[in-house]
Parts: sequence; C-alpha cells; structure tokens
Amino acid sequence: MTSQEVHDATNSEIIRVQYEGFGDLIKLDGKSFTFATLICGKTYQEASNLLREAGIDVPSSQYFYRIQKVILEKAKELAEKSVKNHALQLEPGTVITIDAHFSHVRNADECEFVAMGPKGDIVAKFVIVRSRKGKAGNYTGASCQMESVAADQALQILEDTVGKGIVDGFCHDRDNKSRNIVAC
Repeated sequence: MTSQEVHDATNSEIIRVQYEGFGDLIKLDGKSFTFATLICGKTYQEASNLLREAGIDVPSSQYFYRIQKVILEKAKELAEKSVKNHALQLEPGTVITIDAHFSHVRNADECEFVAMGPKGDIVAKFVIVRSRKGKAGNYTGASCQMESVAADQALQILEDTVGKGIVDGFCHDRDNKSRNIVAC
C-alpha cells in the first residue's frame, strides 16, 4: 500500500466514535484509531516495526504520538468513570478484595494496586506507585513499602468516594507490608 492509498483510505473511512463522548472530543480516521488502540503504550519505533511488517506505510512520529495521547487520555478518563460508578453501587457491609502487583520480584520500581468488590468490579481508582529513581515518579522509599503506600492512597480514595461505613472489611493475602495497615 502506498502512502497515497493509505491517505485516501483513511480519508474515506473517517468515523465519529459516539461511545461515552468520544465523538464530542475528537474526529479520527478509523485506521489511526485502530493502530493507536492496538499498540497503546508502544514506542513509535516498536509500532512502526509492527506496521511495516503488516505492509502498512508508517505515519510520522508526531502524528502517531498525537493520536495515541488523545486515545490514552480518553481511555483513562473512561476507566476512572467506570470505577467510580462501581464504587457508588457498593452496599453497606461490603467486603472488598485488595492486592497489588509489582514490576519486578525484587527491587521493583512500580507497584499497581487495585480494590475489587464482591462482583469482581474494580471499586477503587487504580493506584500506581512509581519510584523516583529512573523516571518521574510519585514515591521515594523502599520497594517493599510500595504496596502499603498504594493501599493507603486507594483506600482513602474509596472512602472519599463512598463515605465511611460502606466497606465492612477487606480480604487480602497479607503479603508484603500492607498487612500492617489493613485488618482482615
């Protein structure tokens, strides 16, 4: 496919995504939307290699990152809205499950924490704690304390969202240091 064919095809396939307000935010061509979604989070070099392997002309890096940024921001906004809606549906006396996972077994530089309701729905905002060692992060301290910090943040967000008295208890695997802040 030549770049002119790609350009003509994308111009003829312009779509408005109506789901959850996408249409009001941006007007995208279908192929760019698909590519950016499929390779979310990939670097331009990784993505361009995938596109070349598929026989597709690669857009400029500026165009690629612009589309990817818009989609990632909207996806994050929709995820946060969904999490808040699930949290607001909790009934008094609910027991939630909490846990985290790390980027590495030892000396992790990132920890992702989640709290789930009885139906498996995520009920507290995803909390990601990143070390300030390499890239910009939001945490300084030992990696073994990351889960505790993330738990504090997530549970505070949950309490601010639904109020006190809704969550009656927590189910946790009691690993790491978070067992000191969460009573099971």
